[in-house]
Amino acid sequence: MITVAAGNTAALVWQAGAVLDDAVVTISPAAGGAAIVGPTSDGLGVSGTTYSLVWQVPSSTSQALYTAVLAGTSGGDPVEVEAEVFVSLLPLYAPLSEVKSRLKITDTDRDESLVRNLAAASRSIDKTCGRRFYLDPEPVARILNPKGRTTLDADGWHLLTADIGDVDDLAVAIGRAPAWSDVTTQVEAEPTDALDKLRPVTSLLRIGGTWPSGGGQRVQVTARWGWPAVPDEIQEATVLLALRLARRKDSPEGVLGSSEWGVVRLSRTDPDVGALVGPFIQYAFA
Repeated sequence: MITVAAGNTAALVWQAGAVLDDAVVTISPAAGGAAIVGPTSDGLGVSGTTYSLVWQVPSSTSQALYTAVLAGTSGGDPVEVEAEVFVSLLPLYAPLSEVKSRLKITDTDRDESLVRNLAAASRSIDKTCGRRFYLDPEPVARILNPKGRTTLDADGWHLLTADIGDVDDLAVAIGRAPAWSDVTTQVEAEPTDALDKLRPVTSLLRIGGTWPSGGGQRVQVTARWGWPAVPDEIQEATVLLALRLARRKDSPEGVLGSSEWGVVRLSRTDPDVGALVGPFIQYAFA
């Protein structure tokens, strides 16, 4: 099963076992209901008996399990091959395959519930850390009040920002709507080597100038917000939390039974998760 966040793309692949005539793809909710894609052959790739499609999942897509069916004929006989896609509202910080491997699960019976565990774990980490570790698919404009966000050192005035994970389309303006004054060329993203280290930019240096300090002036920053990549520590913490949630079905009262160890009570907190996410907790800006 593939997992994808709404607003992103899912690379679907089917092994048809034969070259198909009139091949089309239909994507529908697994629980039933009208198709949200197709039947269509638009964008369908073919390489021998392997078929592929890149599905751009609309941001409005509901969180649920979807079935993507490749259908066609071979020698006049109908052929159908299915692929499952779980669409989450927000990105997951760890793959389903890792959770299944640690639980020693090889079938797909629990895939949907395990993905929900991963989603809950990912969002819990966001809340704990006061930041998110996924990147906006497109640049987003935010208006910042510089009051309490500026610092001065030998280099000049710095504006503290939320995490910025991509500066290719960075744009910065000062003033008030609709009279913004563009100062993008007078700004330097810091730390300057952050993105090279797969860490976010967290401040903007105003080269040869200052940031607004009063009079209702604001700063408009357009960027792709978030982290450029999920840190290894966050991925591991997500797996540990998802495993804990998955095992709750065997411990509804916080007690886990074992024929070897007897009955043990699950602790309310996981010190390993705390140690992993601790360095990433941000107290100032979400």
